[in-house]
Amino acid sequence: MENLLEIKNLNVDFKTPRGRVHVLRNVSFNAPNGEIIGVVGESGSGKSTVIWAMTQLLAGNGVVESGEILFNGKNVLNLSEKELQAFRGEEASIVFQDPMTSQIPVLSYSQQMTDIAYRQKQKSIAEKIKHAIAMMNRVGIPDPEQRINQYPHQFSGGMRQRAGIAMALLMDPLLLIGDEPTTALDVTMEAQIIHLLRELQQEIKATVMIVSHNLGLIAELCDQVVVMYAGEVIEQGDVRQIFNNAQHPYTRALLECDPARVLERTRYLPTIPGDLPDLHVWPMGCIYAPRCDYATRRCEQERPASFDIDPGHVASCHLLDPDHDAKGAAATVDRLKSKTSDYDEAAAVEVQLEGEPLLKVNHLQVRFKTMGAIKAKLKGVADPFVDAVLDVSLHLRRGETLGLVGESGSGKTTLGRAVLGLIPAHDGSVIFDGKAITGLSEATLRDLRQNMAMMFQDPVGSLSPRQTVQSLITEPFDLHRKGAYDAHKEALRLCDMVNLPHSFLNRYPHELSGGQARRVGVARALALEPHLIIADEPTAGLDVSVQGEVLNLMRDLQGRQGLAYLIITHNLPVVRHICDRLAIMYLGRIVEQGDGEAIFTNPAHPYTEALVHGIPQPDPDKRRELVSIEGEVPSLTNRPTGCEFHTRCKYAQDRCRVERPLERQLSDGRSVQCHFPLID
Repeated sequence: MENLLEIKNLNVDFKTPRGRVHVLRNVSFNAPNGEIIGVVGESGSGKSTVIWAMTQLLAGNGVVESGEILFNGKNVLNLSEKELQAFRGEEASIVFQDPMTSQIPVLSYSQQMTDIAYRQKQKSIAEKIKHAIAMMNRVGIPDPEQRINQYPHQFSGGMRQRAGIAMALLMDPLLLIGDEPTTALDVTMEAQIIHLLRELQQEIKATVMIVSHNLGLIAELCDQVVVMYAGEVIEQGDVRQIFNNAQHPYTRALLECDPARVLERTRYLPTIPGDLPDLHVWPMGCIYAPRCDYATRRCEQERPASFDIDPGHVASCHLLDPDHDAKGAAATVDRLKSKTSDYDEAAAVEVQLEGEPLLKVNHLQVRFKTMGAIKAKLKGVADPFVDAVLDVSLHLRRGETLGLVGESGSGKTTLGRAVLGLIPAHDGSVIFDGKAITGLSEATLRDLRQNMAMMFQDPVGSLSPRQTVQSLITEPFDLHRKGAYDAHKEALRLCDMVNLPHSFLNRYPHELSGGQARRVGVARALALEPHLIIADEPTAGLDVSVQGEVLNLMRDLQGRQGLAYLIITHNLPVVRHICDRLAIMYLGRIVEQGDGEAIFTNPAHPYTEALVHGIPQPDPDKRRELVSIEGEVPSLTNRPTGCEFHTRCKYAQDRCRVERPLERQLSDGRSVQCHFPLID
């Protein structure tokens, strides 16, 4: 099969004040014509750097030291600036990770898409807009004739990503590159984008390169897989060869860390011990040796060669050398052995199932104004509000974990912020530790918040870029216990609590990896030893191995301190392992609530069933033929009549369209809002 793209011995350095960082070293792989190739690995493995080198969009301090990138037989590294402009967009196009930041917020899609087609000088503006409308229709955007005149903020996350794909395909490129194209999407939107990419690739016969750390996405979508680690390609082959017969210890460890592959509920998730190596130094031996359970002296001293396992399946590891033992390599190096936790059962605090819950939310309603009073009067709108949270009731006990699950826009984060008093409730009550906290003054709430903390979704964006780690994690003491503490002593204690090296105290947020920034967020939340932590997407954007580390840490701290967690997430594989109970939200309502394992094993609400079946499996033999749930989440300003899920429910009957279901109790203790629950 001919290759559209051939990367040969690519070496890329970044110049830094501490010297050169060798971010790519002898990277070689091919992208066959008309196939989907996936590039997978942890953050920092060099996946995105390959894209930026290929499109000549490296940062100013990036240098391509050597190598070739052949596209259709020509070396793109030798192209002039004019030739590069033609190459980008016309021959190779990119779908970016975050559509909100990669699309211009002040320009309509009509303007953005006609700007992309500026090189098609033979077409009039009307013809370009007609082509853009056809492309939006092709990617499944409803009413494209009207929606092309809208702006990015008027689209949902899934629709913005579809628009990004439409823009990328506008010039009919030969190569479509997806840089983490589903990271910011929930499971239902992710499934729709996966199916869309697969259908488009078969329709236009383009070559697609997907860069991701989402193993489920790679297994569902790709034909070939390239596994990268710390700037090197360590294994590559057919998707089934990689997922069913991985040979490199790193590939195996990465697959074992994926929560979706752990079928039985477990208290702790597997991790890969250690961290990525310092790439300022060119490695002498195998780059993975410091973290490998099978490493020998030879691995530390000698670079491994590439070995053919099957046709097209190659891995670089001394263990694959038939003469490995004969070369005196049996002496194993002392190293960190795999471990999932330092959990101490004896120190665990028992969940208090008796007595009053720590947190009680009763019939909570949160409203946002949609327009001013004068505009509402002019438009004849009697109730210019939207209900983001509607009639929500739940409870949480000490030492318990409650998972709040739902698609983007379902009201999960709004509910979490309302519980903390960060946004006002319109109706209902929140009772924390026996005290009603709705309607309290800011000064009174500030005292209560010593026992409540929040971990925000963006681990780096939620930290001040101007403060050091020590300043960030001790800031809660400045607010609540002025002058009554030793800042450095407390900082050391918190670092030890979250397994963060003391040397990190003088670093700034931009100098931290995603996992390290998340640990700083955990330390900051735990500073005042609260009773309740609300964690908003605690694993968002993290690799599977780092996810395990953060969740195991949270479980350890819960066991030792009796913390109660309210976990807000759409990462269902993670939820299954860490949550005792689940609450499923749709359009601001709790549609199902109860024991987590019971909900996963036997969902009662059709929406819950769709979410559970929508989880992409990291197994290429379990690819879904149908998307579990179609359509967009309805607008909160125009809620459907009857059951609000009936517009997307495959079981909907006439009664569902006219009568809103009331909450009912099931025999196993679960509550569900459905006229025809899937179980009794």
